Amino acid sequence: MVRKTLGILFMGAVAVLMAMPASAQTTSLNGTWKLNVSKSNFGQFPPPTSETDVIEINGTDFKQHVTSETQRGNSNYTRACTINGQETQLTPDNPNAHVGPVLLDKITCGWDGSSLVATEGAKMQGNELTDKLTFSVSSDGKTMTLTSHITSPTINADRSMVYDKSEDSGAAANGGVAATPGSQALIHTGGGDHPNLSGTWKLDVPKSNFGQAPGPASEVDTIVDNEPSFKVTIAQKGGMMGDVNMTETMTTDGQPSTWTGMADSKVNGTAQWDGSTLVVNAKSSFQGSDVTMKETYALSADGNTLTHTMHAETSMGNFDSTSVYDKQ
Repeated sequence: MVRKTLGILFMGAVAVLMAMPASAQTTSLNGTWKLNVSKSNFGQFPPPTSETDVIEINGTDFKQHVTSETQRGNSNYTRACTINGQETQLTPDNPNAHVGPVLLDKITCGWDGSSLVATEGAKMQGNELTDKLTFSVSSDGKTMTLTSHITSPTINADRSMVYDKSEDSGAAANGGVAATPGSQALIHTGGGDHPNLSGTWKLDVPKSNFGQAPGPASEVDTIVDNEPSFKVTIAQKGGMMGDVNMTETMTTDGQPSTWTGMADSKVNGTAQWDGSTLVVNAKSSFQGSDVTMKETYALSADGNTLTHTMHAETSMGNFDSTSVYDKQ
């Protein structure tokens, strides 16, 4: 399947978290956010009547899908960039240059602690305009604040937009498998619209993103997916936790399961299908710190690639990773 279920990178990630500052990168920005107009400050700019943003962060890929309603009409656009701290020049034929009515000529995206900062440049009436956007999430994950600082030879303005997280954020953040002939061939007979993840899966290290943690030198997972029984055998070499060989077993019917994670830690969790994506929610304790974790496993339409995402939360901060596996 995709990567090791909760024990391995899970505990490896937590170990890294204990050594990291609380300002580590986070994808708690993922989800659906509804603008709270009354709590926002638009400065000299007219506020929209309503706005809903869907944010998707997958590794270094950032997308903000905006649906806005104003007195002048409705607007739909997507802001997209690569989170690498490097400036990207944009030409008019680049789809990422078109952000609503504005035509960008450059953009830079990077992390500032746990906040995402996007700095955009555009030509306005012959002058270069810069908009620095900072996305920050509250400690409880329920509120996002987006600040904007706009500068040009004729403008110096600030805005602060406050968003509330929508209850349907989980569904918006999860990936899926398109209903193509290739994916349909992988559907369980009589088992609902989800693929069978059985097989031998080799980690593609260059395509994966382990966040603040060093990735393993290699990893091969063997998955036996006999619904609702699910077993993954992990063989990892190198990395922060060294060589690891372990097997984890759970059920995918949403019933509570218990398995052993890294350092013989006890892990309690549930696994269930959300459409074509397998979602695992678990809790454990590591080095005196409570840990909660959410993992998703999504299969490509052709059945040859498995993508695993992980979001772990501790009292010391959050951790995210994306692992990509090729079927052998």
